[in-house]
Amino acid sequence: MCSDRTVRRIHLLRHAMPDTAPELAPSDWALTPSGHDAARAMGRRLPQGVTVLSSAERKAIETARCATGREPLIDPRFGEVERPGEPFDDDVRERRGAWTRGEPDARHERWESMSEAARRFAAGVADQESEDDLLIATHGMVMVAWLVSIGQVDAGPAAEEYWASLAFPDLITVTASPAPPPGPHRVPGPRAR
Repeated sequence: MCSDRTVRRIHLLRHAMPDTAPELAPSDWALTPSGHDAARAMGRRLPQGVTVLSSAERKAIETARCATGREPLIDPRFGEVERPGEPFDDDVRERRGAWTRGEPDARHERWESMSEAARRFAAGVADQESEDDLLIATHGMVMVAWLVSIGQVDAGPAAEEYWASLAFPDLITVTASPAPPPGPHRVPGPRAR
């Protein structure tokens, strides 16, 4: 990662509102027209001089392009939590909320665990060669899993509340060390936002 730097800013850009077409896989959902507008408006809040990355999901790529006017580097490790077989139904928010608060049950069978998602995301961050700060177009659940793993968001109901509060799009900035010290750690100050 960063050779001489001790910290770097990581700007997490949650994707803008997608067109939730049930006939498509969520990874193939495009942004709605208002999602495109919101992503362009978010661009005014974004820092300059960053390496722009995105998950491989269409909604994240489109958000990064609209917000930055640049082509992002694609890294599938920034993709949303793997949820094979998840139905497209009225229970989506409750089912995902249970996962986010760390209470998986039979509905989450075969889903990627919170720790697996966080490790995958962390590996994507750690492998970035650029010494620039990072802007990562990504997704709510995997973002929260990573934020919990680095001590920026509390686990349990607080993680679910944080996830539920994220907007489409949203921008969260954290300062991270290239190699966090072993054991639990928390950056002093308000929660990441």
